[in-house]
Parts: sequence; C-alpha cells; structure tokens
Amino acid sequence: MRQDGYGTAQIAGQAVDAELERSLLTTWNAKIMQYDNSRFPFNEWVLKRIQDMGYKLDELRYLHKAIPLGEVYKVTKQLCADTNLPEFRRMLNSFVRNEVAVKGRLQKPIAVQRFMNVRIMLPDAPESIFPFHTGLLYGHGIASRSLWMPFTDVTADEDKNASMQILSIEKSRDLVKYAVEHRLSIEEMSNIFGKESWQIKAGPGSCCLFTQENIHGSGSTPNTTGKTRVSMDFRVSEARYGDLLARKIPAGYFHLIPDTDEDEEKLASRPTAVRTSWDNGKQNIFYINNNTSSTYGVPVHLQRYMLYDYCQKKGLNYHFELFELEDMNHMPTLWHIVETRKCNIIMYSIFALSERGEDRKRFLEAAVNAGLFVHFVNEDLQLAAHDDVKTIEKYLDFAKFGHSRMPIGLPLSDHSKELFSRWAA
Repeated sequence: MRQDGYGTAQIAGQAVDAELERSLLTTWNAKIMQYDNSRFPFNEWVLKRIQDMGYKLDELRYLHKAIPLGEVYKVTKQLCADTNLPEFRRMLNSFVRNEVAVKGRLQKPIAVQRFMNVRIMLPDAPESIFPFHTGLLYGHGIASRSLWMPFTDVTADEDKNASMQILSIEKSRDLVKYAVEHRLSIEEMSNIFGKESWQIKAGPGSCCLFTQENIHGSGSTPNTTGKTRVSMDFRVSEARYGDLLARKIPAGYFHLIPDTDEDEEKLASRPTAVRTSWDNGKQNIFYINNNTSSTYGVPVHLQRYMLYDYCQKKGLNYHFELFELEDMNHMPTLWHIVETRKCNIIMYSIFALSERGEDRKRFLEAAVNAGLFVHFVNEDLQLAAHDDVKTIEKYLDFAKFGHSRMPIGLPLSDHSKELFSRWAA
C-alpha cells in the first residue's frame, strides 16, 4: 500500500465514504423525525404570512377556500421568498442546529438551502401532481440531505394522496438503475415506483429525513381529501462532504449557518452596514471565464445573461467585456483588469476564481487594496473589504474548491460518471 500523501488521502476518503453510506442507509433513509412545534412553529409562521397578504384564513387546510385559484401560485412564490426573511432564518437555523444536526448526526460546519420550497397541493387538482423522482436526477449531490415538513396533518390513511410518497434507498437504487437501462417514460416510472412506495405520515411537529437517492413524489392520484396540503422542503449539507453536492454548490444554493445560537444572536444584533451605492468612480467590466473546473461547462452567453440581469437588479452600469484566455489558469486577463485597467469586476461566480488558494487570496487582497469592487453574480456576494475575503474563502473551503473529487457543479451519480467517462482517458 502506498504510504505517500496520495495513499493517506485515499484511505481518508474511503473512511468518509463509508460513514456517508452508513448515514444514508440508516438515519436518513426516509425516517420520521419529531420536533417541538411550539418552539419551531413553522406552520403558524406560514399561516401568519398568508394572513398578512390580506387573505382571511384560519387553517391552512382550508386555503383553497380563502385564496382564488389564480392567485395560489403567486402566494406560493411569495412564501418561498419570505423564507429568507431574518426572523424566519434565525428560527430555521436554530432548528437545523438543535434538531436536525443532533438527530440526523450531522457535523458542523453546516449549510442550509438559501430559499425554502413552500408547496401548496390543492384538492382535486391533477396539475399539482409531482412525478416520482430522486434528488440525484434533479442535479443534487449524493451528500445533500433533504427534509420534507408538512404543515397540515397527513398522518391518517385517508390522507395518503395528500401526502408525499417515498421508497427506501435500497429499492430506489435498483429501480432508478432499471429506469435508466430500460429508458422508462414518466408514466411507466409512476406505475412501477408507485407500487413500491408508501405514505409519509407526518404533520406539524414531525418531518421526514431522506437522501438524494430516495425516490419520492406525489404519486399518480390527485389530492381527493377535500383539504389543501401545505408543506416545506429544503436541503442541508456538511462541510466534510462539501465537494459532493453536484450542481447545487455552496454560496449559490447553500448558505453557511452560524455554529451556535449564541453566534446567531451576535450576528443578528450586529449593526448591518447597508451599502447604498456601488459607485466608486471606476468603470465596471464584465469578466467571462471558462478556465476553472466549475466554469468550463457554463456557456459564455449564459454567463453574460446572468451578468446583465444582476446589473439591472443592482442598478449597475457596465462598460466593457473581457474573456479569460483559454488554457491559462493563472488568469492573466483577471490580473490585467485589476493591475492595468484598474476597474471593478462583474463576474459569474466565486468558482471562476483561481483554484490555487494562494493565487486566489493574493488576487482578492490586491483588488481590495486597489479600492475595487468585485461582484460575484451567482452567489450574490460582493468583494469590497478584507472581511469579504474571509467570507468568500469560507465558502470555497466548504466546497473543497481546488481539491474536490469532481468538478464543482457536476453530478456524481454512477450513471453520470459512466457518461463522462467517454471523454476521459
């Protein structure tokens, strides 16, 4: 056995893989977790937000009687956006730290999905059926963990088609492989998966912990209970598996949360410096880069579109566009903008920076020292001060950027590896 650094790292990686597999097969294999709903009243918070929108509603299960059908989608999207409000995030972060991390046996640092998915399943609405799927098939990484939290009770047998249906990870692995190999249609998968699925029985004060390999969905039958089902789902991840998150990368999809409630309160009580202007008298230049493992597959026109959209939202002007030179991962164009052009930079992502930690930190410090702003569009992060360097590095460290097993932002399923192997030596 090799005793050099590579061999040691390989052994350590195998131990991490074994621990992840144990966790996926036990604690997170479609298990119901109980929590104190009086301490974490997510259902009441959602109800209050809907009431604040002007709807007369006393119980979520009768939402379909209070909100006109044409306005339900708008309400759903507003609730999703509201999950990023400070008071909700503090409650959610505390829930993850004190309930999910403890009962789910997660190690800190932990990151949580930026925006929660709030879902409304109306009665007698076939269009609201969500087909069976897995997180892996939606581009999530194997190490990401999911929580499904119904805010209306679906514990009774007669509530089955208002609840979510799920399969064990063992059965899911076999069936997904079968579906890929036999090129099954959505209807065929619904029929086969549905026969092996069971109802998640939960309500306020309970939720389901599952993995990105558990097949789940609404089933194939509309909600015939005569009651609306309201639920929330989101994902959490651990730094020790930060390079196994596939397309859902840290900072863009996940936000790191404080390690303790005390840290959270200190952060909340700290005065927030609100920047009213990004005008420092310098020009803003678009920077396009396909040279890192995370950006080589992101087409130029999509990067440019995101930069345009960001500038519109932030009220920023842009004056020019420069491309990084292919095969030059020392980023000469990026350094040219800072040292020669002395312009602010608007770029796609923090994962478009150098994968070499020392080169990256030297660039970030140089930009700050030159009084320049750097905007990272995908993550909505900005570099303006030395503290911002720490924040950016924290996320890149979480993702193991520069020493990850696979390019950040690419799937890690066996089927994807087999597909990509056609181009690999």
